[in-house]
Amino acid sequence: MRGPASLAPRSEASPWGISASVALHALLAATLALMPLPKWPKQLEEERVSVDILTPQQFEGSTRPAPKPATAELQAPKPQPVPSPAKPPAQPSMIRATEMLSAKTIADPRSRQVRADLATFASDERMTQLCNIEAMDQIHKWRADFQPDRVVAYATAEEKITGTTVMADGAAFRSRRNWYALKFNCALARDGESVIGFEFLVGDPVPREKWDELGLPAVH
Repeated sequence: MRGPASLAPRSEASPWGISASVALHALLAATLALMPLPKWPKQLEEERVSVDILTPQQFEGSTRPAPKPATAELQAPKPQPVPSPAKPPAQPSMIRATEMLSAKTIADPRSRQVRADLATFASDERMTQLCNIEAMDQIHKWRADFQPDRVVAYATAEEKITGTTVMADGAAFRSRRNWYALKFNCALARDGESVIGFEFLVGDPVPREKWDELGLPAVH
C-alpha cells in the first residue's frame, strides 16, 4: 500500500514576483489617470410649444384649401372698325338753262354772216355750231365777267352726237384771250335747227402751254 501522501510545504513568494506585481499596478493606475473622463450627455432643454386657441370658424377657415389667385379673364380684342374708303369729291352740278338764247342771237341783224355760214354746214356740224352759240350766250348770262367769243366742242375729247343731242365733255371756250374748260349737253328740235335744252359746267383755265397742242388759237 501506498503510504499517505505527504504535502510538500509551500515555498515562500519570490521577491521578483512581488516587485513585478507592484510595477504592473502602478502602470495601470497611471493609465487610468491619463484616460479622459466620459462626458455625460447634457440634459435636454425643454421645448416650449406655443398654443393658439382658434374659434370653430377660424379652424374651419384654416383647414380649407387656399383660394386660387384670381386671374384676369382673357378677352378677345374688340374688332376695330374698318375705315371706309375715302369718297371721291362730289362733282359740281351742271347748270341747267331755263331760257334758250341762241335763236335770238342768230336772228339779230348783226349775225347775218353767222346765218349764212350755218346754211352751208352739214347737219351734225350745224347742230354743233348752234350748241356752241348757245354755250357762249349762257356762260355770259351766268357770269357777266366772262365774254366768250369762241367755243371748241372737241378741245380735249370728241363730242358725241346722238340723234339731235350733242354731248361735249371736253369742250373749251375763250374769254378775254384766255381758254377755259367746258362741258355741256345740248338738245335740239327734231329738225336740228334750234336749241330746246341746255346744261353746262365751266372748268379751270386751260394752261397756255397746252393751247397749241389742243388747237386753241390765242386770237381769231
